[in-house]
Amino acid sequence: MSATEVPAVVVLVAGPVEVAVLREVRAGAEEEGVPTSVVAHDGPDQHADATALAHTGALRSPLDTGIGLDAAGGVAVHHATLPLDRPVRVLTPGADPAHLRLAGRTAARIVKVLPL
Repeated sequence: MSATEVPAVVVLVAGPVEVAVLREVRAGAEEEGVPTSVVAHDGPDQHADATALAHTGALRSPLDTGIGLDAAGGVAVHHATLPLDRPVRVLTPGADPAHLRLAGRTAARIVKVLPL
C-alpha cells in the first residue's frame, strides 16, 4: 500500500457484473464510512464463486475484509481470519437492493468492529 492509498474493503469482481449490484454493495459500506476499492479478479479461475472472491479480497485488503461479486450475480462478504468455507454473508444472484446494501454495511461493520 502506498502512502497515499486509503485503506479500503476490497471488492473483488470476476467477469461482468451488473452496475446496480456493484453500486448498492459499495453504497452500503460507504454509508458506514468505510471506503471500498474495486479490483478485477485476475486469477486463473475466471469463474470463481463469490465466496472465494470475497476471501481473496479479504486477504488483499489492508482492512482484512473483502466482498466478492461473481459473474452469476452472487455476492459474499468475508474476513481474512475466517476459513474459506465460512463467509460472513452470502447472497444468491438476484438479491434485492436492500440486501445488497446490507452486504456492504456488513463488511463495513466488520472493519469498525460493530455488531452485525
